[in-house]
Amino acid sequence: MRGDVREVLTHWLGADVRAVEGLPDEALAELCDALVAARKRQAAEIRAASDEAFRQLPPVLRGTVSRILGR
Repeated sequence: MRGDVREVLTHWLGADVRAVEGLPDEALAELCDALVAARKRQAAEIRAASDEAFRQLPPVLRGTVSRILGR
């Protein structure tokens, strides 16, 4: 488990991962879980905001914009 947690933290934190290297395994796992949950919440909020912005477009433009964005 620690290897997976370390990979995720290294990927997300980059060089700043050294700041958490001294943490015990339980704290690293908890930090990783918190980051994963935050990323999921953020993705859902961004998706909801973009859907709302899309609904604000005039219906005539939605098809074109949808194709451009690959939706």
